[in-house]
Amino acid sequence: MIALLLATREEAAPVLAALRAEPLADAPFETYGFVARRRRPAGLVVVTGMGPAAAAAAVRHVCAAHKVRHLVNAGICGALRAGFAPGSVYRVASAADGDAPLSRPAAPVDVSPLFWGDLPAARLASVAAPVFGGDRRDRLAEAADLVDMEGFAVARAAAACGVSCTLVKGVSDLATEQGREELRRNLRQVSEAVAERLLSGLEKMPSAAGGLARRLLNFVKVEHTVFSLPLLFAGAWIGAGGRMPAPRALLLVALAGLGARTLGMAMNRILDRRLDRLNPRTAGRELPSGGMTVLQAWAVAGAGLLVYGLACAALGPLCLRLSPLPAAVLVGYSLLKRFTPLCHFGVGVALALGPLCACVAVTGRAAADPAILLLAAFTFLWISGFDIVYALQDLEADRRNGVHSLPAALGSRGAQVVAALVHALAALLAVALWRLTGGGLCAALPLAVALGAFAAAYHPRLPLPVRFFPVSAIAGIAGALIPLFGGLP
Repeated sequence: MIALLLATREEAAPVLAALRAEPLADAPFETYGFVARRRRPAGLVVVTGMGPAAAAAAVRHVCAAHKVRHLVNAGICGALRAGFAPGSVYRVASAADGDAPLSRPAAPVDVSPLFWGDLPAARLASVAAPVFGGDRRDRLAEAADLVDMEGFAVARAAAACGVSCTLVKGVSDLATEQGREELRRNLRQVSEAVAERLLSGLEKMPSAAGGLARRLLNFVKVEHTVFSLPLLFAGAWIGAGGRMPAPRALLLVALAGLGARTLGMAMNRILDRRLDRLNPRTAGRELPSGGMTVLQAWAVAGAGLLVYGLACAALGPLCLRLSPLPAAVLVGYSLLKRFTPLCHFGVGVALALGPLCACVAVTGRAAADPAILLLAAFTFLWISGFDIVYALQDLEADRRNGVHSLPAALGSRGAQVVAALVHALAALLAVALWRLTGGGLCAALPLAVALGAFAAAYHPRLPLPVRFFPVSAIAGIAGALIPLFGGLP
C-alpha cells in the first residue's frame, strides 16, 4: 500500500477527487482510502496538518497503523531561486532542515524518485514557519531551490520507520514579500498540477496485490487452514474408534473442510467489504482495496460451495442431507457483528461443527460419543476466545463504525477477562479430553502445549496479530493431537 501525505485539505482536494477516495475512520488524522485500478495500487490519502511536527506524527501513525510500502509527500512550496516558476512541479532529490544553524546544518535526506523520476529534480529546505522574503530567504537560497514546511520532517520520519519516501512539490509562489498573495492566487491551479503528476506516477506502479493466484490465496487465507484440518482429522479418528480411518474418507473429509472454509471466508469478505473499507486495518484487503472484484469473490465462494457439496455427496446420503446446516452457519456467522457483541461465538459454532461432521462422515450416523462432544466443545471455546482477543485490534474502529464486538462493548480489559474465562473452560475440557482418551504421557505433551498457548494469548508484550496466528493455531493443533495421541503410552 502507498500513502500520499498532504498538509491541507485544499492541497488534497484535487487528489481526492481524481482518485475517488473515500473517508476512513482513522483518527487522529483525516484519512481517505482509494482502490487499486489497472496498474495503480490501492492506497491512502492523509491530510497531515501544517508544520514539521504534524507531518512527522502523521508518518509515524501511518507506518504503525497500515502496511505502507511507500510514502509520497506532495503539495505546494515556495521557490528560492530563478528558473523555478509558479505552476511548475518538481521531484525533490534531497531535503534539508532549513532551521538548522549554518554553523552545524543538518545533513540532507536523500529521497527516492520511485515512479516520478521524469520530473525535474530540486533541492528542498523545510522550515517551521513560512518564508516570505527577507534575509531568511536569502540564507535558504544558498543551499536549496525550494522551501516548504513538511518535506524534511516526512523524509526523516519515513527513514526512521524504514519506509521509502518520495517528495513531489509544486511551486505556488516565489517566497518573496508578495508570496502570500501569490500563494492564495495559485493554490488551486498548482494543487491540480501536483495531483495530475501524482496520478501519472501512480499509474506506472505495479499493483501491490500481485498476480490473481496470489490474491486468491490471500483472499481465503489458505495458511489458516491449519485451524481446521487437524481438528477434522481428530474427529474422523474418534469416529473410527481411535484408529486411522480409510484414506478415501480422510481425503473427502479434507476436501469438504477446505471447500467449507473457502465458502465461509469468501462470504465473510463479501458481506463485510463495506465495514472492511471503513477500518484502517482491513482497508487494504482485496475487496475494499479493489485488488479483487466482487464477481471474483462470488466465484471463489461458489467454487468452495461446489467442492464442499461434491465431497459431502461422496461421503454418503446422511452427509449430503446434513450439509446445508454447516454451510448456513458459515455463510451467516459474519452477520452477527451487526446485531450482538456475542458474534465471536458464531465463529466458534462454525468451527466446532468441523470435528462433529468429520465423525459423522466416518461413522455414517449421527454420533454422540463423549470424546467427540468434548472435542467439539473445546473447539468452540478455543476459537471463540481467540476471536475476542483478535478483535481487540479493532476496538476503536468497531465503536466508530457501529460494529458489535465484546471489546467495543466491554473495553479492552473487560473483553480480555471474558476471553480468559472462555479459555479457562477450554483448558479444562482439554484436560478432560486427555483423561477420556487415555491420559498417557504422549498425549500429555500436546495438552501442555495447548495450555501454554492459552497462557501466551494474554502476554502483554506479544502483538495481538501474533496471538491470533500462530499462537491460536498452536493451541488448536495441540488440542486436536490430544485424542490422536491418546492411544499411545
